[in-house]
Amino acid sequence: MKRRKSLVASAVALAVLAAGLTATAISAKPTRHSANSIEVLSLWGGSEKDAFLKVTAAFTKDTGIKVEYTSARDFIPEVRTRLAAGNPPDVGILPRPGYIGTLAKQGALKPLSSLGLSNSYMAGNYSAGWLKLGSSGGKLYGVPAKANSKSVIWYKPDSFKKYKFKIPTTWAQLLAITKAYKAKGLVPWSVGAGPSQSQWTLTDWFENIYARTAGPAKYQALFTGKLKFTDPSVANAAKIMTQIINNKYVLNGIQGVLGQSFVGGIGDVFGTSAKAQLYFEGGFVGGIATQQVNPALKAGKTIGDFPWPTIKASLDHPVVGAADFAGAFKDTPEVRQFLKYISTGAAGKIWVSTGAVTSPNKKVPAGSYPSPLVRAEVKQLATAKTFLFDGSDLLPGAFGDTWGFALQDVIQKPGNIKSILSTFQGKIQGQF
Repeated sequence: MKRRKSLVASAVALAVLAAGLTATAISAKPTRHSANSIEVLSLWGGSEKDAFLKVTAAFTKDTGIKVEYTSARDFIPEVRTRLAAGNPPDVGILPRPGYIGTLAKQGALKPLSSLGLSNSYMAGNYSAGWLKLGSSGGKLYGVPAKANSKSVIWYKPDSFKKYKFKIPTTWAQLLAITKAYKAKGLVPWSVGAGPSQSQWTLTDWFENIYARTAGPAKYQALFTGKLKFTDPSVANAAKIMTQIINNKYVLNGIQGVLGQSFVGGIGDVFGTSAKAQLYFEGGFVGGIATQQVNPALKAGKTIGDFPWPTIKASLDHPVVGAADFAGAFKDTPEVRQFLKYISTGAAGKIWVSTGAVTSPNKKVPAGSYPSPLVRAEVKQLATAKTFLFDGSDLLPGAFGDTWGFALQDVIQKPGNIKSILSTFQGKIQGQF
């Protein structure tokens, strides 16, 4: 991804995909659904799923079409199994643009233009940057669903006030706060990068560091196959990551990181029995923390966030972000209605009103966001000078997961970084 202000603008305009689902099945098993219904396969859970279902309920109310929701944590393996069995879902919520290209090349996805969503209609609701991410081979396959900044760090404002910490604007200042917490006998960080396929959180750590040390051009080149993972800039960023993710500064050490899930890590910092002080992940953490982990949290007092600090001053504060896309595996009147509905500003407004998500749809007004935490994320997206799409999500097929596993090896054996990166490069070589 290039430096794309259009992406920033679209991420700001926000509005969501959301199509009515009267959720039923919560398993990865094939679902037989009745007439006048569709099945949607997604990996969403918790507050993200709840927000989606609230929006989709409106779709069912308006159309009478029921939506059966199927959850699969291992999305691509599940889709592959379903396709091989001749029983794909009607619609899939694709968590990575890389999946769109892979499935489109296999002929598994339907172009949106053939489903009644013309290019001009989609351009009226989404910026060119988002539509390019949902395209493959010059055809648009994915409806941009929800968007998030992944360049925020979560903290406890009352704790910062108690210890007279200032919001860090540089990596050196963030390390100083980390060391200060440790000196006070507190655990500075929790990182959940283990069970439930949570290795992806490490890819977000790496991407924010890489964007701030190697710059946007190399970032784009690395995650589109034009720069090898054996480049010295990659090892440098991985090494910097281990300045925080090590046995000294994370809860229960590296083995604790590998034994904790993404949501579990949020609970370690913001739960009723908190054990650590800081957590890094995207803007969606706010909704999960306040709605799912600990509803007693108070924005601006017991939970808050600040932008990722600079590392190399000349590279400033690039924003790394991500989005999910809805793609159709079948062409039916119900699927057409569903995709048309979720691409509207009305559907997006319902979804973002839950405070759990943000959306790329240009027709969702900023006033639709109720949470100050989400509004802060929207502002960050709006004011970012450089927006970079989540690198691991740009990798082909399931290599985003493979990259996360490689980074698990990095934090366990930081002395073997070059060897680990060489092994990963061997796996991904020729896959773009």
